[in-house]
Amino acid sequence: MVKQLIVLFNLLSFIIVTALLPADIRVDTKIPEDATFVMDSTYIIEVDITKGPIFGFAKYQQNIPDGYIAQPVETSEASFTFADGKIKFIWMAIPEQEIVKISYALTATQDAKPEGFLAGKLSYIEDNERKSYDIPQIAIKAVSDAPVVAKIPAVAEVSRSVTNLGGNEYQVDLKIVKSGVEGFGKLEEYLPEGAEAAVKVNDKAVFSQVDNKAKFVWMAVPNPEEVVVSYTVKSETDIETALSAMEGNFSFLDDNETKTVAVLGGAPIASEAVVAVDEAEENTESSTASVVEEIVEETVEDAEEVATVVETETESTDALNDVIAEKVKEANEAADEESEEIADAVEEKVETVVPEPKEAVTQSKEEVVERVEEKASEELVADNGSTKIPNPETGVSYKVQIAAGKKVVSNEFIKKVYNFREQFGIENHEGWVKYTTGSFDVYKGARDKREALVSAGHNFPGPFVTAYNSGQRITVQEALMISNQKWFK
Repeated sequence: MVKQLIVLFNLLSFIIVTALLPADIRVDTKIPEDATFVMDSTYIIEVDITKGPIFGFAKYQQNIPDGYIAQPVETSEASFTFADGKIKFIWMAIPEQEIVKISYALTATQDAKPEGFLAGKLSYIEDNERKSYDIPQIAIKAVSDAPVVAKIPAVAEVSRSVTNLGGNEYQVDLKIVKSGVEGFGKLEEYLPEGAEAAVKVNDKAVFSQVDNKAKFVWMAVPNPEEVVVSYTVKSETDIETALSAMEGNFSFLDDNETKTVAVLGGAPIASEAVVAVDEAEENTESSTASVVEEIVEETVEDAEEVATVVETETESTDALNDVIAEKVKEANEAADEESEEIADAVEEKVETVVPEPKEAVTQSKEEVVERVEEKASEELVADNGSTKIPNPETGVSYKVQIAAGKKVVSNEFIKKVYNFREQFGIENHEGWVKYTTGSFDVYKGARDKREALVSAGHNFPGPFVTAYNSGQRITVQEALMISNQKWFK
């Protein structure tokens, strides 16, 4: 059995608990003095991991007593989750520095028990074998009568600048200035028709383009207050005017609720040639410009030699990250394409199932369909009686879409055509009236409902799962990432 040594140091109002593990691995945990947490107050728990031989995949886990809430502060490029009383910091490739620093905010609510324990575990891969060491538990206690610490809301602002690279090719730079933004984030840009985008700087995001929409998606938004990403866009036609009026938005989580801010643009499009001329004029003002240039060239040559060494050492890690990013991109594109194909099939099915009344034989098909749909709309109002405003939705939810069309049809129509007598909802989305049934907090519940509808033989034209965040329709992949749930086939 591996023996572990615990050492406590008093430092002002905090104590440090040290766990000495095999292979020169050490974990230092900084907690409040006397391990006491005042209820409704928030404390920062700092953890320093002296990683020794750990390289590549690693996971730090800590069990949190009931009645406590944990949120990430410093993740050191790890993904952070808090669920079922456990916090987890997971690295696909742990940082190279010898001491990796992480921290999280821990709040004792009024439901916290007077006494509890923090128990941890450190896991990693060595020689293709999983190694795991328990970190001895730390006794903590919660006391009442605390001043309430106000939560600082998460805020963000995004600005865009566009530079003409020559012809119909442009570079788009996006700067995110944020505070309190942690976890999932998505930056979307609505490109001009026919434009093609390519990532230039992604800052740990997965970049993709589907139709005219370019996306940067983060599982965990980087920690710095300013995050900058960029991409190039080109087209066979002139798109400068369209780029000047381009729209975009940035979505992020604040206390598990989605916030969305618009991308601020409108600045004149700069020209790379003009920028180069300005730089040349500045250089001519100094008589020592040539000397400086020689020094810079020598420095660049030295830097390139160092970069070559670093690139060789990190080649395998970069390749792994590229593969992961490519797989996520392919999954997103495939899911979007599949959803569009299914939606098209649903729309075609709904249009063809509307029967023509016998008395309208002499009329055109379009006139007949319009009359039937108008009548169906009237029947729907009669069926439902007075209009009922639904309660606003919060958080992530999943439903099953069963049909779609251009106009509303009645309950009786759904019953007759599909032999479906359960409750269903109606929503307007991208110019279509879409019909959904059920509402589930867990993806698997919606998946099981879809399978049940198929097995029941309702003849729906390809029912599929849809996802929402606070009532706004999003992709299933985004919902799974936000809610930290698994996908089931």
